[in-house]
Amino acid sequence: MRQKKALKLNQQRIVDMQDMLEKQYTHRVESIGVIARAMVDKQCESTEGCIRLKQLLDQVESDLLRRDEYQVIALIYSETEHMPIKEQWQQLDKKAKQKFTKQRLALEVKHGEDIHAAVSALQRHEFLAYQSLN
Repeated sequence: MRQKKALKLNQQRIVDMQDMLEKQYTHRVESIGVIARAMVDKQCESTEGCIRLKQLLDQVESDLLRRDEYQVIALIYSETEHMPIKEQWQQLDKKAKQKFTKQRLALEVKHGEDIHAAVSALQRHEFLAYQSLN
C-alpha cells in the first residue's frame, strides 16, 4: 500500500512539474512576442530588446540564434554584455555612461535594419509546441 501511495504521489509530482514547465515555456514564448512587437513599435530600445530576446530564445529555441536572420540578436548581445547595467550603471560617472551609450547607439545604427528584420521574423515565427519529458 505504501509503495502504491508513494508511486502515485511521485507521478502527481511529475505531472505538476511538467505543467509548471509548460506554463514557463508558454510565458517565455509570449514574452518574445511582446518584446518583438515593442521593438517594431519603437517602444523598446534595440539593445535592450536584443539582450532580453537572446536570453529568452536560449531557453525556448536556441537553434534560432544560429540562423542567418536571427544572428544579429546574438551579435548585439555579445557586443554589449560587457556594459554595466542596473546598479552598476547608476554608479558610473557621466563620462563613462556617455561612452557606453555612444557605443550602444553606434551598434543600433549599424545593425538597425538587420535587427528590425530579425524581430519582424520573430513575430511571424511559429515556435515549437512544448515537449514534455514523457
